[in-house]
Amino acid sequence: MSGLVLTIRVVLVRVAFAVSRVLPLRSRVVLATAHSPRLAGNLVALRDELATRHPDVAVVVLAHRPATGPRGKVAAAWQAVVAAYYLATSRVFVVDDYFFPIYVIHPRRGTTIIQTWHACGAFKKVGYSVLDKSFGVDEALARRVRIHSNYDVCLVASQAAAPHYAEAFRQPLERFVSRLGIPRTDVFFGEERLARTRETVRRRYGLTDDRRVILYAPTFRGDSVTDAHATDDLDLGVLRASLGEDHVLLVRLHPFVRSRTTIGPDLAGFAIDVSDHPDINELMLVSDVLITDYSSAIYEFALLRRPMVFFAPDYEAYERERGFYFDYRTGVPGPIFETTDALAAYLRAGVFDLERVERFRAASFDVADGGSATRVTDELILPSLTRAGVRR
Repeated sequence: MSGLVLTIRVVLVRVAFAVSRVLPLRSRVVLATAHSPRLAGNLVALRDELATRHPDVAVVVLAHRPATGPRGKVAAAWQAVVAAYYLATSRVFVVDDYFFPIYVIHPRRGTTIIQTWHACGAFKKVGYSVLDKSFGVDEALARRVRIHSNYDVCLVASQAAAPHYAEAFRQPLERFVSRLGIPRTDVFFGEERLARTRETVRRRYGLTDDRRVILYAPTFRGDSVTDAHATDDLDLGVLRASLGEDHVLLVRLHPFVRSRTTIGPDLAGFAIDVSDHPDINELMLVSDVLITDYSSAIYEFALLRRPMVFFAPDYEAYERERGFYFDYRTGVPGPIFETTDALAAYLRAGVFDLERVERFRAASFDVADGGSATRVTDELILPSLTRAGVRR
């Protein structure tokens, strides 16, 4: 972001906030994301919880994804103004990622800002942790804007991960709460709900009991959200040759990636592009094995106690670009491969180390029981709608 563009965005947000703050605070919940045109994950879980149990609560959704070019800049400026209005006039503001307008204003007393984040664990580095990397915000932006500031509460899956988030956000440890759990994990609990979701997904993609389902969910590559692109290192043809008779591959690209995987006629019946599916966790429920590289999906998949395999031929390049909060080669809950042939042979053999997955699961979650959205709503959101907050 150039200096002029940054200045314009800061001024627009601050002016809109200053004008709007003369209005009374309203007892409403704003669910906001700046990386997707629709809500997902934690924000969807909280929206549904409020709609089901507290339909009288006013809820506003702000959802957009950044775009390049002049139109993208104009759209971002307008969206920042709209967000500033709601920041100035709402008692509860909930986000799931970096959200620029929060960081350039002084929130009103009586407003509670909740960061739910979009991943369950501290895996890939973010925020202030990547100032020395090519990914993410640069030092020039960080000098002018206190990124990840003004949160009142940040949800984390475990207190063990809290120090990493505290480093990334430069926030005190006491603002990171694990006792409430992570709302997006609720989908993994409740037998009736699980059965209904599995059946819906299996019917949608024509999945049958006689084939092992593999979910391939790599993360994106690139230095920012706007230039996110997919990796093509995994040879789907080699996988089909080894596994095609009794396996099916669900290909789920990261939501930041705008392109889609080309699945030609030679892969028909084996590979299915499911990148448009709204919730990756629903895809996990019908999957027997996860293949990924550096995706934080490993945390949720661990809740299923099912095997994971890692395909990371570009590990050294990714380490330079982004980096991790733990040693990748010893910390991930599954074997790492650098060639498709070796990966295919491992999957074909079908002998998996589930004890490693169980250890990872136990270390990654303090609370995961299907009641997270209810606790966050009852203990954070509802009280904040009726009491005067105390700004730090």
